[in-house]
Amino acid sequence: MGSPGFGKMAPCECQESNWNSRLDERLRRYANLGPLERLRFDTALPEGRIGFADPATFAPALKAAKLYAENPAGWLVILGPSGSGKTHLAAAVANRCVEDGRPVFFISSPHLIDQLRPSNRPGNSEGETGEWTEFVDLFDQVMNAPLLVLDDFGAGNMTPWSEEKLDQILTGRYNARRPTVVTSGLVRDSLSDRMRTRLLDPDLATVCEITGPASNADPTPGDIPLRMVESMTFDSFDPRGGAGATREQQAVLRDGFKVARAFAEHPDRWLYLAGPTGTGKTHLAVAIAGLRAAAQEPVTFAIVPDLLDNFRRSFNPDSRVSYDRLFDEIKNAELLILDDLGAHSSTAWAEEKLYQLIVHRYNAALPTVVTSRVMIGDSDQDDGSGAFFSAAIMSRLRDTLMVTERALIAPDYRNRGAVRPRTRRSSGTRGRR
Repeated sequence: MGSPGFGKMAPCECQESNWNSRLDERLRRYANLGPLERLRFDTALPEGRIGFADPATFAPALKAAKLYAENPAGWLVILGPSGSGKTHLAAAVANRCVEDGRPVFFISSPHLIDQLRPSNRPGNSEGETGEWTEFVDLFDQVMNAPLLVLDDFGAGNMTPWSEEKLDQILTGRYNARRPTVVTSGLVRDSLSDRMRTRLLDPDLATVCEITGPASNADPTPGDIPLRMVESMTFDSFDPRGGAGATREQQAVLRDGFKVARAFAEHPDRWLYLAGPTGTGKTHLAVAIAGLRAAAQEPVTFAIVPDLLDNFRRSFNPDSRVSYDRLFDEIKNAELLILDDLGAHSSTAWAEEKLYQLIVHRYNAALPTVVTSRVMIGDSDQDDGSGAFFSAAIMSRLRDTLMVTERALIAPDYRNRGAVRPRTRRSSGTRGRR
């Protein structure tokens, strides 16, 4: 008696928790982040990705994104080249808002245009009317979202129609002063006068420009020799195999090609390519890297023995890249390709670093491609080449829900056999060569 809550209905702790969980789920669905839910501030490298972003320009952009996420007001515009971390920062802002219970809608500019374009006409039939309704709903959602994150503005094939729609959206939000985050690979000078007055308005927008690394920066572990990129493509992969390949072995190569191509188009979880030397494992791995790079998506390629050498060299006081930064770069790579796992010198230090790397990417479900001479089923046994894995690493690689394995068992491509020259018979001699 006398309590302010007396006689009033109040939810129990269980019901309140249930309401909150349902609210969180609705916010996540509305946010439209999908796989980008993993891009958060705690997974962003403080100085940016080695070889893609200049630390002097990425660090201020990271700081500005964190401040904006705490109080989304005005516009945050992030400019920079492909792979510099723009999408990571924008998605991190969106994820922080979802965590704080604030609605946000994330969409890439090319995807938005693709969703709007097919429905950009009213009609009299039921199907066309439905398409027009979807167009209006999406357009209104983007125009009126409490916080809009528009990623990759200006990317893709920009037609007059798509430029008009984006102009309508940004102008509407600009006039209403609605909180908006925009990322773009365009530089200031390439923006139209109309877009420049909106995106670069000093009274509304905080503009962060991430530049590429200096030309004298250390080479990144992801560098792939141009000769390999040009020669090891999906088009040049020969599923017939080396000399003496059986039909069963050719079928295995065709299946490995199909799985690798599908992974390259939509990288998800892990792909493990195993087999003897020369069966095409590295070829398919480089082809995956080439396809992702052609789509302007970041990819890190590392030959495991060389990677471990890079780790060791980073402890040198004269190294321009610290070990912590290099290890974080590899550990959190958008797509990591580890070539020739098991070919390294198996020391306690090397096993520890590989364990830390593999466990982190396994727990975070980061897309990863691994090539190795070791079959997962037999990898706790020495295969005769000295290559083997620890039980701790094996337990992750054997998870079939995370790892897709393809064993490329076929003759060595490099041993195709010599072709004997044919000798023309003399017209006056029979049975002699």
